[in-house]
Amino acid sequence: MKRRTFLANSAYGVIGAGLTGCGLGKRQVRQELTPIDFKKRIAKPSGSMPASEIGKTGIKVSKFGFGSHMRKDIIPYTKEREWMVKEAVDLGINLFDVYDYEQQCFQYEPMGRYLAPVINDVVISITMWPFDGRTVEKELERDLRLFGRDYIDLVRIHAWKSTNDPATLKSQVGHRWEWWETLFKMKEKGYIRAVGVPIHARDDLAEPLSELPLDFVILPYNFYHNWTWAAGKKDTFEDTIPNLRKKGIGVITMKPFAGDYLIAPLGKLATDYDKTGEINFAKACLRYVINSPHNFDATLGGMYNPYHLYENVDAYFNPQMTDEESMLLKKIGKSAEIVAQHHLPDHYRFLNQWV
Repeated sequence: MKRRTFLANSAYGVIGAGLTGCGLGKRQVRQELTPIDFKKRIAKPSGSMPASEIGKTGIKVSKFGFGSHMRKDIIPYTKEREWMVKEAVDLGINLFDVYDYEQQCFQYEPMGRYLAPVINDVVISITMWPFDGRTVEKELERDLRLFGRDYIDLVRIHAWKSTNDPATLKSQVGHRWEWWETLFKMKEKGYIRAVGVPIHARDDLAEPLSELPLDFVILPYNFYHNWTWAAGKKDTFEDTIPNLRKKGIGVITMKPFAGDYLIAPLGKLATDYDKTGEINFAKACLRYVINSPHNFDATLGGMYNPYHLYENVDAYFNPQMTDEESMLLKKIGKSAEIVAQHHLPDHYRFLNQWV
């Protein structure tokens, strides 16, 4: 939908245009955060959490995983966070993706404590990101100690390009390619069960896929932008996913709600379009992923409030998507450009260029 048409026909378009306190001239980014709400109560869902295997690794996981994304304003709420983690286990979630140095969340130690009673019954997924001068080996030793484990199940690196350029090698990105060799050695010794990579564009996968025996890939998939770069042009993951399957590589999805920066504003769009107030935006987003033809091994979703946990799990207990939910997501997808323009930061603007 063209911007002029959108503004003329959508009440929320007027709100979206004013979210930054300015017109449509100079672009300003504003991240609208989901409010912390530990008092809101909804019924605990009942049902059975579906399970799957990550590629050919033999690692069995719940289809929905407890996502890694954390906000610093939530970190002090340790009791509430611990309750959510333990409740997730009770509801059948066994996949826990955890951040530490990344985003300055430092969650390995508290998550290790929360999961201690069931630590050998859950699947731990982390990003390898050494800090404080540690090598990859020393960082892994620290991680194992904090989780109280002899091994980490899933380990990934946010890097995909090798380089011999001295200037690049001085940067963290340049060094990361060398970390791969260490990770696979650690896997051979039994300290890691599977090694993978997260990507936002198909081109990012070309080099590691050709050079490395990857076990899994994490990629974005949601109702809003299921596409990527390929040879500098707009493309989709539709061909990539079957090719990964043929190689026995696991496929995990992220950003089921269109990403941190868009959850709140797109949620407002959902409220504007759903006059009945009966459609749950989060459940609709997850059911879109659940009912895709790709049958993903697992999906990681960040959760900030206890009711988020119940909503998300209920989508997996009751996966059938209604016509009303499907129509709502289509409406949001067609009219969300103006909202995304004001909420996506520069490093995510590529996600919105062709929607």
